[in-house]
Amino acid sequence: MSSSGLLKPATLDDVFQKLEDLCKLFPPQEKTVNVTSLKTGRILAEDIITEYDIPAQRTSIVDGFAIIVNQLGTKREIVGLSTAVTPYNAELISNECVRITIGGVVPDGADTVVPIENVALLKEEKCIEVLRKPKEGDNIREVGSEAKTGEILLKDGHHLDTMSITLLHALGISQVEIYKKPRVCVLSIGSDLNSNKMYGSFNRSQLLELFQSQGFTAIDAGSSTEHITEVEEKIRTAASFACVLVTVGGAQVIREVAKTLKFKFEIQDVDSTPGNFTVSTGKIDETPVVLSIFPEYHVSSWIGANLFVSPILRAMEGQNSETSHRFKAELTQPISKTSETRFLRARSEVSKGNLISTPLGCEDIFGANSILEVKSNTCFSAGDVVDLRFA
Repeated sequence: MSSSGLLKPATLDDVFQKLEDLCKLFPPQEKTVNVTSLKTGRILAEDIITEYDIPAQRTSIVDGFAIIVNQLGTKREIVGLSTAVTPYNAELISNECVRITIGGVVPDGADTVVPIENVALLKEEKCIEVLRKPKEGDNIREVGSEAKTGEILLKDGHHLDTMSITLLHALGISQVEIYKKPRVCVLSIGSDLNSNKMYGSFNRSQLLELFQSQGFTAIDAGSSTEHITEVEEKIRTAASFACVLVTVGGAQVIREVAKTLKFKFEIQDVDSTPGNFTVSTGKIDETPVVLSIFPEYHVSSWIGANLFVSPILRAMEGQNSETSHRFKAELTQPISKTSETRFLRARSEVSKGNLISTPLGCEDIFGANSILEVKSNTCFSAGDVVDLRFA
């Protein structure tokens, strides 16, 4: 409490520590899926461990001829062909060679593969002459050179991409554990005035688009008037679809509903501009719920959603809650000094190989993709390098 008896705004350090603790209350949930239905961007919920050496046999990395390198003479008789599907099964002996394709199994006895461009074909392609002597072991992938039995190939928490899904197929894995994609419901609260309804609809739409662009399942919970019974009914309905609820507008009514539901106010009155953010937790029909209450002002709600909702959703998907990637960027415009810490929306992009960032004003509705944190009593000039976090 301050000397005036009012609750002091929470410091940013305290707020973000509390947010980290909140993320632990909503651990990620796993589910089993078929590898054939996997999509890029999902997050692995188990370690993928190889049960055999990779490669399991010696294979060639070029098209050419498998030979015994250290023997007299440069000519070799071609005695067969080896591919990945149909290997040459006999043992190679002196003065013999086997034509081999990329990925083909190197026959026993051979210790080197000479590329096809380094040989001359003789006697109607029945033998070769080595034009450039290779070193022993050249162009051969040895057994286990890429992975040994028991080695972790993909770790729990890995973001699946095309290459890793292809690897799962190559390993013959049919099913894997992944983390469920979290869902978030967005509800706007306002009076019956048409202007308020339109503004609430826009604000709700921008947050739905934000969460969807971050890879989460965003559900439109519609709008409600400020009548407390209607608001409570809307919140209860939304909680049946998602355990993360976001409301914009009608902050006083939402707080009253949260008190009625015996929710605990975890974060409120943040010492920043904007700072009128509230995050509460509780249960609805025995289901744990996090309820975030943001202003109807579109700038404040967009910043609040990025700072306080997205980290919880990331944690629920098995990601590090701090994976709102932070970068350094060059400012295109100056930022003046104020007595409060400020969060500013910005449009950041790569120009001539450098990341540049332009602070956006209140009138700039579209184009924000990052947030600048400007400490109190700090100013910047155009061209200064600053830290930013991408939305």
